[in-house]
Amino acid sequence: MSLDLTSTSQQIQNMAQNISARENDRIKRIQTAINAAKNFDLKSYESVRRNLAELGQTTILIEDSPSKSFTTPNLPENLIVVAVDGSHIDVDRHLAAQCFLINIGSCLNKYGDDSYAELQTKPTLYASDENMVIKSADNRTQRIQGSVLGIKRHIEELKSLSNLITQLPIETPCSVFVDGTLFPIGMSIFPQFVRDQFYDEIKETMNLLFQESSHRKMSVSAYISYPGHSEIVETLRLLICDEISGAGVCKGCIEGVKDRDVFYELLEPGQRSPVFVRNATPGHTNISTDIAFFYLNTGNEIARIEMPYWSVEHNDIIELAHGSSLDQSKRGPGYPTVLIEAHEQAIVTTADRESFIELVELSLNSNGITTPTSQKNISKRVRNI
Repeated sequence: MSLDLTSTSQQIQNMAQNISARENDRIKRIQTAINAAKNFDLKSYESVRRNLAELGQTTILIEDSPSKSFTTPNLPENLIVVAVDGSHIDVDRHLAAQCFLINIGSCLNKYGDDSYAELQTKPTLYASDENMVIKSADNRTQRIQGSVLGIKRHIEELKSLSNLITQLPIETPCSVFVDGTLFPIGMSIFPQFVRDQFYDEIKETMNLLFQESSHRKMSVSAYISYPGHSEIVETLRLLICDEISGAGVCKGCIEGVKDRDVFYELLEPGQRSPVFVRNATPGHTNISTDIAFFYLNTGNEIARIEMPYWSVEHNDIIELAHGSSLDQSKRGPGYPTVLIEAHEQAIVTTADRESFIELVELSLNSNGITTPTSQKNISKRVRNI
């Protein structure tokens, strides 16, 4: 039986009416946050931040007022822009062979003299026992599938990016991109030995990127379209919330406001916010968790650009990330064209997945291995004929 659209449409209409009724209140909360950004007291905030850091909490380092904006910088005439993206085929319990595949796509665009473009795709199959699990020193294991595989794919994207950079000419500035967050999120739900291995791999890769950045002009950026973060809004709340200051009970003055809501009003097209640094390890810098980020008005949306923490020490690198992010968005449909092309190389379609399964089964059969499957899986295949 198909979806009852008549019943569903009435529920959707009720939802829309409820959202409309709350819109005026949302606009007021956004304006409160904007006013807080414009009246931001750096000295008062730093005092609050230090207290939170001493308690071991993640804090945001802010050295310029959040309302300050920076205009579009000029890009080098000769520039290499690189992006990687990834997709995967997860472990399928209905298959006789337990395996997964990670497909990494990349795009390289050279602008200026001798311009050219390179597109690549690299599929890697993981099927051996040692590649299918993460093992601890005391022989505990975690199968690599589902959300764990998603994290592994993200790390493989970073590794691929690092390898690509080492092949680029040192004399030409380069701007490199990944889609989404710079560091994978959601690892806190995994066992400690899984987190440790992932962090070690991230740290090793980021160290390689750091070494490359020491002898070439290079920006490393993670581009987040339509970001849902509220880190700066929560930072503003530290200074204006009555409950936090001890003056009373929180009235939810900026509850539900996103960072993008605030910067949409503070930034003109082409402008970026100040650079903020998220310090997840109070007292010292952690290369695998601490990031720098800024917000950018591309003219189509507010994007969030994340960078390794060391980028804040070099204004020319920040300008390169700013300028190339904006330029690539303009070259594409409001989203970086280099990331679009990398995605096209990485994507695994439904037809690709079906062909992959057929290849696995044919290969097993040709080697004299039967390929039993569940009746549920057979019924799905019959329905698709």
